[in-house]
Amino acid sequence: MDTLDPALQSTAVSGVTPLLTLVILAGVGSFFLGALVTGIRRGMKEDGWFKFNKEEKEKD
Repeated sequence: MDTLDPALQSTAVSGVTPLLTLVILAGVGSFFLGALVTGIRRGMKEDGWFKFNKEEKEKD
């Protein structure tokens, strides 16, 4: 059965290029996801989100 998209028939699309692109985008995406998670965790501690800051002051 032939593919409907002629771009999928070329060797440039079906070679190593998609895997290399996936690895690069996954690396960049994990960097930004890590920065987002770090920012949220730091905001929870420093800005007192969800009353974590009050609980730490009560312990001291």
